[in-house]
Amino acid sequence: MNRNKLKKIIASLMFVTLFTACGQEKKKNINAMKTQYPDITATNFEQRLSNAVKHYEIEPMYYMRINKINCLLEILINDFPVHKDYELSNYATPLEINQAILKSGEQKLTYRLYPVGDLIKEEYGEGDTVRTLTDNTSISISIIQMDNNGQKRLEDEEVVMKHNSLKDIKGNFIASGKPYYEFTFTFNANVPYKNEGWSNGQNLNKLDQKLLEQKAIEFYKEYGETYLNKDASLQAKINFGKEKRTAIALYRRSNDIADLWKEYQSDINEKNLKILPLENYRMVFFGNNRILFLKSNSLKLGYRGYSALLVESDDSTTMPGIYLYLPEEKKLEDGLYMIN
Repeated sequence: MNRNKLKKIIASLMFVTLFTACGQEKKKNINAMKTQYPDITATNFEQRLSNAVKHYEIEPMYYMRINKINCLLEILINDFPVHKDYELSNYATPLEINQAILKSGEQKLTYRLYPVGDLIKEEYGEGDTVRTLTDNTSISISIIQMDNNGQKRLEDEEVVMKHNSLKDIKGNFIASGKPYYEFTFTFNANVPYKNEGWSNGQNLNKLDQKLLEQKAIEFYKEYGETYLNKDASLQAKINFGKEKRTAIALYRRSNDIADLWKEYQSDINEKNLKILPLENYRMVFFGNNRILFLKSNSLKLGYRGYSALLVESDDSTTMPGIYLYLPEEKKLEDGLYMIN
């Protein structure tokens, strides 16, 4: 065979092999991020979400009204994070929690308290670093209910229950001197909907933890790629389940859903997007070990408690809430799913 002709054949085979390998690698990366809604696209996202929401004569909305003193705060409803507050001030308006109420019945609220650290020094220019909870640390939480469909105002709210943090026999906070405190109480809610959410997820603590972290990292990294690729349809597929749960629980109208999709589009269309390396994080479990979250270890305000995935642009930093689970009938080797 002519030597030049042989060189051309070898070069062609090398190109085909390289092209095939790249194609296989790309396919592997795409498969790392699973979806239960393959037919959802950027075009039909709004309509499909609107179709999923039912409206009722009475549409109960549940809220928390919180007042805290000398502490930082995280709150979970049914072991799902709904609120974090790492500042000294309090929120004046009540905070909605329907998105974590999957169905009627007993609901569980857990709050976690942390010391204020250097916040007093930073805000007032003097004071000491506070490394423990203090005698006068306290928190009160009221669970309130209103009929959202009836457009009741805040003065029409009904207090379902009120909780005040415990004190010792001297009247001091029960966990004074400790670096952390957690407490759980229950309340009842009556809602007209029933969401599956993450209830059919597997117990992730029982799975191979190294493989679980690997699959979570693959998902987070690929999710970051959707911003760089401006892939609105893939974001629509991946996020449809969680947005459906939230829309149903909040009885969202079409205009609310339109605004939601505009937010997605705005984030994905930011200029000069950059995905920062996935680092300085830890695996955190929620939903009775059915939900996995890669949580940033940063204690910096604005970053603390958020996702390890950072998407930077010219104007902002996005930390998308990527909460993952594995439905009962699925295999971890095939990848994880965004929660419903």
